[in-house]
Amino acid sequence: MNKTHKISEAELEVMKILWGADKPLSTNYIYQQLKDRMGWDRSTVRTLIKRLYEKNAVIQEKLDVYCYLPAISEVEYLDRQTKNFIKNLYGGSVKNLVTSLVQNYDLTQEDIEELKAFIKSEGERHE
Repeated sequence: MNKTHKISEAELEVMKILWGADKPLSTNYIYQQLKDRMGWDRSTVRTLIKRLYEKNAVIQEKLDVYCYLPAISEVEYLDRQTKNFIKNLYGGSVKNLVTSLVQNYDLTQEDIEELKAFIKSEGERHE
């Protein structure tokens, strides 16, 4: 996924299935995983896979049938989404994001201590 292509919420459901696998998956397998949970029919799943392929988010392999692998790892995707979120909602300021979280969510003292320890260790790692 060289270019930043937006993955829709529906496409993300397909990516989650692919990220959870350790091998290429067929359209039928992906469909079987999503049909009951999402209520989608086979053509919907095929359309979503096609869109992901066109966005270079998945790789297609011809085995007995066409199978798919993620072209971007879940970690890479989440990192990109997080950076875009911070940029778009907090002007690129991680400090503003953390301030919002601390002020608007009921963090326990333990949560705060864990965050402090994490930030301290990251600071030491970058020295």
